[in-house]
Amino acid sequence: MLLLVALSAPAWAIDSARTAVTLVQQAAKSYESGDFVKAADLYQKAFRLDPSPAYLWALARSEHLAGLNEGAIEHYHQFIANPGAETARVPKAQAYLADVEQEVNKTRLREADAASRSGNPALAAELYLQAYKTAPTRLDWLFKAAVAEQMAEAWEPALQHLDSYLALAPPNADERMQAQTRELWLRQKLGLKPLVRAEQAAPGVLQPAAVANPAMPVLAKTAELHPPPAWPGWTTLGIGAVALAGGVVLLIGAEADAAQLTREQNHDAGQLITGLSRETALNRASAINTRAAVGWTATGVGLAASGFGVWWLTQHPAQAAVVLPTPNGALLAVRF
Repeated sequence: MLLLVALSAPAWAIDSARTAVTLVQQAAKSYESGDFVKAADLYQKAFRLDPSPAYLWALARSEHLAGLNEGAIEHYHQFIANPGAETARVPKAQAYLADVEQEVNKTRLREADAASRSGNPALAAELYLQAYKTAPTRLDWLFKAAVAEQMAEAWEPALQHLDSYLALAPPNADERMQAQTRELWLRQKLGLKPLVRAEQAAPGVLQPAAVANPAMPVLAKTAELHPPPAWPGWTTLGIGAVALAGGVVLLIGAEADAAQLTREQNHDAGQLITGLSRETALNRASAINTRAAVGWTATGVGLAASGFGVWWLTQHPAQAAVVLPTPNGALLAVRF
């Protein structure tokens, strides 16, 4: 029996290879005609009979062009890891893999956002995590996954992913402040001690405080106890805008009145000024000059005040907002 098996094995292998070649020939015709779905099916059958790297490459490309993205990702990965893969095709496979993963992630993110809006945070978290695994540099997706898990009351996975985010995110990351607050809330929810990290937050950034009631997270005072207020900037900017607008209106009106006065002082054929006495003309000219002077003064004051207001606001911008979930909705904290 062993001898019969040993003798029949090579014959079976030869038949499989021949069948695979036939399938590949049919797949190539389907590929050339643009029927990539059929080509992918035939290449997959051929690859099962003869696991050649060339067949694997053709299978991945057919699935990619057919829009079978999940299969294309799997088979691109297999081809890149295959020791028999052609060296020249590996960089191409890596580039194609990045393209198809980007397309898949666009779909995942749309579906995740839709799941969040429709009240299915568990599905949203799963989709965000799938996207993050293919793009580990996108820490914002990891943060969104943790938020969705927190909303789904999956406390431990949410805490784990927030810890990972805080360990990887730079100090100036947009979501870092909110991640710290959420992490502290979750640790108190689970009865865990807060983690003490070495990083020092930038002045003026909201920091999470000890939460007296785990069901209602609160925010601590800022590191900067008495920050410069922003109202002087807005006030002077508003006054400057009003003064500037008023000055421009006065200047336009004075110019129009001066032109009208000039027209009224035209001479008739007898070289006499008609319809306007000298005293009236002088009074009107004086009033026009006064309005012009006031207009130029208001314009200058408006420009100076507006410039000061803009400078103040750029030096003392509003601080970031933090939105946190609560049992009855959300808590919004904003500091100016």
